Amino acid sequence: MKDDLAEELLGKIMGWQGPELANYGPALQALAEYKYDEYGTFRPGEHFLESLARWLAQFATIEERRTAFEFVMKRLVFISDAEIEHAIELVYRDIVRPLVRAQVAAARELAPHLVRKLTQDPLFKSFQRRLLILGLSDGARLDRLRRASPELSHEQFALVPTPSDQHVKKMCGKLEKALKELELPGEARFNHVLLIDDFTGSGFTMIREEGEGFGGKLVDVKKNLDALAAKGLLDSNVDVTVITYVASERAEREVVDHLRRAGLPWTFRTIQRIPDASRVVDPAMETLCKNYYDDALEDEHKGNAMLGYRDCRLPLVLTHNTPNNSICLLWIDTSEMPDTLRRHALFPRYERHSANRP
Repeated sequence: MKDDLAEELLGKIMGWQGPELANYGPALQALAEYKYDEYGTFRPGEHFLESLARWLAQFATIEERRTAFEFVMKRLVFISDAEIEHAIELVYRDIVRPLVRAQVAAARELAPHLVRKLTQDPLFKSFQRRLLILGLSDGARLDRLRRASPELSHEQFALVPTPSDQHVKKMCGKLEKALKELELPGEARFNHVLLIDDFTGSGFTMIREEGEGFGGKLVDVKKNLDALAAKGLLDSNVDVTVITYVASERAEREVVDHLRRAGLPWTFRTIQRIPDASRVVDPAMETLCKNYYDDALEDEHKGNAMLGYRDCRLPLVLTHNTPNNSICLLWIDTSEMPDTLRRHALFPRYERHSANRP
């Protein structure tokens, strides 16, 4: 009944007649049920259709509402929890396993297409057990990655990107025990590090130019890895692979370029790439973003994000939150903030940084 009322309200807001309502109504109900109702930061009791009605009602003209509605129906990219879960399940199969095979092929001087021979070599299990997996953020969902990678040991995972040497020393102790029990070759120290994150939209927080050098999470990780290697817990020439479940094509390009210029021979891999072609560049949507932006949410961290943080212009919503790299119309919500323009978001964003939570 609630969805039926929301559908009727949408018809009035959009000025739909009978045939249009009959056409759009079932499609919207299907989108809501299949994906959009699972969005994690809707208000208690709120669903997609109610949010869509509030969002569209704030636009002043039918033309603006139709532009916004067309965008939702044809351009919006919503990555559901099931799709994130699928991306996580692909990490071992599509990245980790081929990566270990390549290590064995190089060590044994074998052709990489000899899959059976490579995976049955004792070096395969040794290299696989000597992987160290670190989460770059809580979005890495290492608990789910562990379950999706049954051939890896839970003792290879650390939830933080810069674990202490005491913690890694304990992990090396368990590595030594595992190598002995499995009668595998190799020293009891990690020789390859996987850095896991859920999403990057611009690559800026991962690595960036800072003064005469570079800054960002990956630079901090590099310093910690060097310290661990100096204590004999990692190989001195340890390999590093950065893996994200979702990344924009721009972010991938930026991270790879900055790694190269910073002199870090690391590899960047992503499961789901958001292509440059999906960026919001059409004038009608740009105008809507400018006309309905509210600078009340600007802060020292993201500045003006009218067209997305660092002008990323993404049409993207993730099931647990909307990135600030997406256009402001999707996530900016000041409807309950005093002294603002009281803008309504289609998918309200939970802000990591807030003046109310210093």
